[in-house]
Amino acid sequence: MRYILHTLLLAFSLLSGLTAVSAQQVPILFEEPKWNFGDVRESGGSVEHTFVFTNVSDRPVVIVDVSTGCGCTTPKYSRKPVLAGAKGEIVVAFDPINRPGHFSKGVSVMTSASKEPVLLQVEGNVVPREKTLEELYPFDMGGGVRFDSNFRAFAYVGRGDRADAEIGWVNTSSKPARLSFEWQQRSGLLTVDMPTVLAAGEKGKFRLHYEVPAGSDRYGTLTDVLAVSVNGVRSQTALSVSAIAVDRYDAAVDDMASPDMGLSKKFIKFGELKRGAGAEDSSVVLTNNGSGELIIRAVEFRNRALECSLKAGDRIAAGKSVTVTFRLSTADADYGVWVDRVRIITNDPAHPMQTLRVTAIVVEP
Repeated sequence: MRYILHTLLLAFSLLSGLTAVSAQQVPILFEEPKWNFGDVRESGGSVEHTFVFTNVSDRPVVIVDVSTGCGCTTPKYSRKPVLAGAKGEIVVAFDPINRPGHFSKGVSVMTSASKEPVLLQVEGNVVPREKTLEELYPFDMGGGVRFDSNFRAFAYVGRGDRADAEIGWVNTSSKPARLSFEWQQRSGLLTVDMPTVLAAGEKGKFRLHYEVPAGSDRYGTLTDVLAVSVNGVRSQTALSVSAIAVDRYDAAVDDMASPDMGLSKKFIKFGELKRGAGAEDSSVVLTNNGSGELIIRAVEFRNRALECSLKAGDRIAAGKSVTVTFRLSTADADYGVWVDRVRIITNDPAHPMQTLRVTAIVVEP
């Protein structure tokens, strides 16, 4: 009996000690540490909530800092000491502009009495406002005609496949608008179904189609640039379209014996080079980790100062590796920070394109 009583007293002492420690670790206690704003209209501007707390410690407490993880959430508070047993408050405002849908934001409160923050949370749902035509169609093509975009990227298009995309337009003027275009850069594989006349106030979409013939030998980046004219006046904004032409993936065949390209690194760093000092070499190891032959379909980079030993048509057997050498001619390189991107397109069905970043700093000799 005495043993049981001793054990209970010890447990009570430990519990009292833990409670005292907890009180020391949490010097302020909020009535509601979490607040739900419910539906917040984006057009209604910022909303606020006041979090009320009590100083549950035995000494004055100062709110040292209140931080949030988003610029949309801003706190207001006083740094005056809050006496023991007294109440204080922190006002948290949330700005719903351009943040439609559900939100949940954390607020961290640091006090003078603890190294650990006290956490608050605000949440709710932003009801989006109705956007203007200028916001829905931000690209002014002239003559009252606006597009919702001036660029479309199709990603991969396999041989024998067709990829489609759309661009929205609106005629905000009170008169019909005549629309026309001419090619500034043409791949020969893009079709544009663009209307020639847009009625006053009319909205619509025109279609873009990339189609790579099954027997085509085109691989790599396809780029098309169109100059758009409204009522015979050329717009200052051109329309750019791009895609990557690759092999068509046939799961029934390719999964049986497919290549798998791996690179020993994704960055080539030449470091600091003196202009006109000659050529510098750097290399990367390319490995075929798959069970089928790896075929290099295209190797692309922009700068004429760079050379690459890997060429379209090169083949790497399953399980084999090759060393790919990059040579940078400092005689042709511009001064300053030099950056290029190398795209390697292959018949690897899982990763038909991999990218290397090449950098250098070209300085005066």
